[in-house]
Amino acid sequence: MSKLHLKPAMIGTLLLGATLAAQAAVVTVLPSDASWGTTGNSGAGSSAITAAAPHLGNGSIELHGDRTRFQKATGDLGLLNDVLSLTFDWSIAIGSTSNLAADYTPALRLLVVDGGQFSELIWEGAYNGTYGNTTKGQWYSSGANDVFHRWVTGVGETQDGGAQVKLSIDDWADDASSGGNQWYSDAARVYSISVGAGSSVGAGYQAYADNVTYATTAGSTSYNFEVRAAANVPEPASLALVGLALAGAAFTSRRTRR
Repeated sequence: MSKLHLKPAMIGTLLLGATLAAQAAVVTVLPSDASWGTTGNSGAGSSAITAAAPHLGNGSIELHGDRTRFQKATGDLGLLNDVLSLTFDWSIAIGSTSNLAADYTPALRLLVVDGGQFSELIWEGAYNGTYGNTTKGQWYSSGANDVFHRWVTGVGETQDGGAQVKLSIDDWADDASSGGNQWYSDAARVYSISVGAGSSVGAGYQAYADNVTYATTAGSTSYNFEVRAAANVPEPASLALVGLALAGAAFTSRRTRR
């Protein structure tokens, strides 16, 4: 029986794959989980995890009415400089109506504190090519390079030379204004994430969100919203590790039979 000899490069590849798999965490958020919840709703709007439009499992966040917010509990989510992207999946309900636009999408927000300044980096479909390309009842995904605009508490919308500034998350952390001033200091930190609809969208608006994925230089975390826990379903990171093990076993078997 011949022995399997792995070259250093092969070992490095397997270890890298295992490391990346371990860093890609998937977190299931249930209605009873205090780490996410409804906050700041107004105009009779509501936000909650429901089974009305299940996406990657048996639930999703349902947003109904005007100015809804479903937000991660505030805390320290790391330096803004380390954030690579923030994405999510979204769908507009078939029966939804909007005072703003027929294709009005939910908004995805990254909440940032920089010294005494609080701001939101906001993804909206209007600035990312979704209008005219959306079918109600279907799920869509935002992209890692999509643009966000910024709202600063007590100041308002960020503009440069009279024009609204729209940048990717990565560029907001690194780029500067036309006057040479950085938008954020190197000490700026993320303290929360939220999804929801804007104000004045109207009481008839209804949409859904799921798979909120926060990626940093340390790895990525995807938040999936379910009405109940799935039984005995391995997380994707675990499945990837199992796949590596099976691939190694199959390779060993082939070498042994030669």
